[in-house]
Amino acid sequence: MASRAQMYKYEFGWVGDNKWRLQIWMCETYAPFLKEYFPEIEFDFRDEPSGTCIASLDLTKEEEQEVRKLLDIFKKHVLLGKSKNIDPYFEDELDMCFALDYNLAEDFITHDVGYTTYGNLEHNAKENRDADARAQLVETFANLCEIHPIYRRARIVMPIPPNPSKTFHLPIKLARELAETTGKKDCASMIRKVKETPRMQDLTLDEKKKALRGAIEINGDVEGKQIIIIDDLYQSGFTMWTVAKLLKKHGAKKVLGLACVKSWRDTDNQ
Repeated sequence: MASRAQMYKYEFGWVGDNKWRLQIWMCETYAPFLKEYFPEIEFDFRDEPSGTCIASLDLTKEEEQEVRKLLDIFKKHVLLGKSKNIDPYFEDELDMCFALDYNLAEDFITHDVGYTTYGNLEHNAKENRDADARAQLVETFANLCEIHPIYRRARIVMPIPPNPSKTFHLPIKLARELAETTGKKDCASMIRKVKETPRMQDLTLDEKKKALRGAIEINGDVEGKQIIIIDDLYQSGFTMWTVAKLLKKHGAKKVLGLACVKSWRDTDNQ
């Protein structure tokens, strides 16, 4: 898949009895997920000249609701893959990653650039330590974890670890409160930085690799576990992929990422 994807549109309508017509955009990305997550449903997608694909489905009302909820996750949030910038450094260590939205967006009329809704929440939760903003982020994370089958099955939540000298770290707060909300296990104590690293946003990818080498330790048994790792900002993704790589080396079965926001560009820190 591409380094980022978002199903900006879908059409899902009842056509009679238990018959439904589903039309989705970005079929190559999202159609395989629907088939994987709902194996009991026959998605007979047909490619359309418009670049969409259409399926006629035989669904119960409960199945229709479950499919629609997942489509809304795909529509609202940004699915993140490995960008070409970090591809030389990693393989398939991070199984899946979502950001709630981009941190910034451009106004189509004025061309002014400003915070998105989630960008503003992340900014306030991080810079102003706003508990209400943090609660809204956690609520959205929890909703995604409840609806998405892969995230629902993961039982462990841990944050991207902070520098040892840091006194407030938003990912730790988010991971703890997400665990409390969902009943998953908060395993922040199982991961730590053992040395200070420079501010990651200011480093090139080669500098990040050097700074993170030997900087993070796993202190606990993750063998066979499915783990969600939390960060506030996904920029190049290098830190999250580095943590995923470390967890896989320690035997984790599946590593999933959740970030509050994705930086506006993929060209950061080349």
